Amino acid sequence: MNKKAEYVSVNEEKNNRIQKIRETFSKVYDEVEKTCKKSRETSLVLTKLEEAQFWAIKGISREED
Repeated sequence: MNKKAEYVSVNEEKNNRIQKIRETFSKVYDEVEKTCKKSRETSLVLTKLEEAQFWAIKGISREED
C-alpha cells in the first residue's frame, strides 16, 4: 500500500498534541459561529479552519519519531 494511504498510529505524546490542536480549533469555531452571521463568507471561514485543522493534525501524525 502506498505510504500516503496507510493508517498512521500515533504515540501518546502525539495524541496529546493532536488533542490540544482540536481543543484550540474548537474554541475558534465557537467564536466564529457566535460572532459572525451565517453567510457564504462564514461558511468559507469554517471550511478553511477545517482544512487548517486537518493539515495540523496530519503534520503531527506524519512526523518522524
